[in-house]
Amino acid sequence: MIGGLFMTVISILDQSPIDDNESVNTGLSRTVELAQVAEKLNYTRYFVAEHHNIKEVVGTSPEILVTHLLNQTNHIRVGSGGVMLQHYSPFKVIEQFHFISHIAPGRVDLGIGKAPGGFPLATQALQEDIKDTPTSFNDKFHRLNQFNNETFSEVDAYSNLKTTIRNEEIQKPQVFLLGGSERSACFAADEKVGFIYAYFLNSDQALLHKAISTYKAHYPEGKIIVALAAVVSENDEDSALIEEGRTNYVLHFNDGRKLTLSSKHQIEDFKKQSSEHFEIEAQQIEVFNGTAESIQQQIQELNIDNHVDEFMFHMPVKNHALRLKTLEQLAQVYNKENLKEGVK
Repeated sequence: MIGGLFMTVISILDQSPIDDNESVNTGLSRTVELAQVAEKLNYTRYFVAEHHNIKEVVGTSPEILVTHLLNQTNHIRVGSGGVMLQHYSPFKVIEQFHFISHIAPGRVDLGIGKAPGGFPLATQALQEDIKDTPTSFNDKFHRLNQFNNETFSEVDAYSNLKTTIRNEEIQKPQVFLLGGSERSACFAADEKVGFIYAYFLNSDQALLHKAISTYKAHYPEGKIIVALAAVVSENDEDSALIEEGRTNYVLHFNDGRKLTLSSKHQIEDFKKQSSEHFEIEAQQIEVFNGTAESIQQQIQELNIDNHVDEFMFHMPVKNHALRLKTLEQLAQVYNKENLKEGVK
């Protein structure tokens, strides 16, 4: 809300997809183009993902891509969606994003994810030096948050560690936890960080509303972003491309872990790299589609309590022209709505 008026804030999540016959450079150049267009169209932030050894997407290093996009844009916020913390030292991640913040003060966001961002072989390579009993994700995230906010007690040795933000001379990155459950929402609230609900992975409205209510109950001033799949479709060809990206495959392991994959090809790749037993559940994810106006109306139904601070659009198609059209037409609709409400 701005000045008593409700403003619908919109952002982009880009996984930098490519087709089989396209190069990594093509994927990178398209990500830069989309970020620059998003900036011109008043999107609030542009997040890029982390994936490893997955041929359909090219973003293996969000901290480098974030830096590149900051240098190619002027005012849009840029962040990771997200850094897969299980692979890394919390201090190193904060050091990187504090240093990046000097390049573009006040424009850097740090989204943190719990998933591996890849399959067993890549995870093994990334974690070769991690001890046999690794630190839990929640403990690593808490430590990262302490490094970001410098909240160690005086008796803690880590209180003597400093990053390149030494005297509060610039704004620290805003931290978000990526998740898709009420438990993740509660943890984000306890840590007093923003929460991004991955509705494009778990399109369960009842669970979404429960997670949002729990988060706001524990942390009323916190920021809730709903990341959802949306593609403007105007003909049968567009609709066919959307259908290709509508099915996710959830692998259920014996120990209760779950991993979401986006294609049968990825399932076969996973089987080649792991001897673990798992059950496969095909899930139809909700992809908001149709005209930009109809997508806006559909999405607004998710915000029944006006607790959603921002919608982040993920476009699960590889066709660059369709992604660009979606970005442009959704911005036109939302910008018109905000002008109508008197918010500039």
